[in-house]
Amino acid sequence: MNTLRVLVAGFGILVSIAAVAESMVVEVIPLKHRLTADVLPIIQPLVADGGTVTGMNNQVVVKTTPANLEEIRQVLDSIDSAPRRLMITVRQNVDGNINRDEQGISGRYTSGDVTIASPDPGARHGGGVVAIRDDEGNVIGYRALSTRSSREDKSSFSVQATEGYPAFIHTGQSVPVANQQTIITPGGGVIVHDGIQYRDVTSGFYVLPRLSGDRVTLLVAPQLNRVNDAEGGVFDIQSVETTATGRLGEWIELGGISEQFDDKGSLNLTTTRRRGQEFRNIAVKVTEIP
Repeated sequence: MNTLRVLVAGFGILVSIAAVAESMVVEVIPLKHRLTADVLPIIQPLVADGGTVTGMNNQVVVKTTPANLEEIRQVLDSIDSAPRRLMITVRQNVDGNINRDEQGISGRYTSGDVTIASPDPGARHGGGVVAIRDDEGNVIGYRALSTRSSREDKSSFSVQATEGYPAFIHTGQSVPVANQQTIITPGGGVIVHDGIQYRDVTSGFYVLPRLSGDRVTLLVAPQLNRVNDAEGGVFDIQSVETTATGRLGEWIELGGISEQFDDKGSLNLTTTRRRGQEFRNIAVKVTEIP
């Protein structure tokens, strides 16, 4: 009796599966705006048991029940809309000021066959000089230099993008950088080779925008590289990577840096003090293109 019940139950399940399989339909649904790779992850969890969904050539092929097919059609109608076109602008500002004070003492003193000299390594920078010289030709000089400078760099980059798709833009230049290479030969000789290398100094940003109504969520990574005008061979680099949320048409602050410095140095009888401050900030704005 138990064996008979199992056989009857198993036959009932087979009949039910066969009935479901016979009731399934196959539909090819063309996509108007979205790619199959975008919609398949959304549709697949919605397909009824025993059904399948695949995609090719901007078409979705669905095998499912008529009722489930209608549900899938409604979902596709809501997500297969034209992606919104955006204009994304990143603004990067650098503001600061530098005060540089330099003092140096140089001189030359001769007594008999002995001569003592102390050059001023910073003399090439200029400045006011006071010198005292005696009848023997000995001289002592005092040089003072004080400079004030400001630093301002405002850069802005804009790029058109499509909602949900990444965009990237950058611009820059190749800057020559002098280098020196010393080679020791097998015989113990030394060869010094002076050369030039080029370094790319670029600025721009990568961004991935996503919209929900009038609010935008951004994965953004802006970068600002530049040659330091005050120090040859030095490059300033500013970069950030973050996710930010805000409203369309409004500036969204991504971050900022405030730096104060007070550096002192000395070489021979020359002392240098460099003081100042620098402020950096990065903001992004997204507007919709009609």
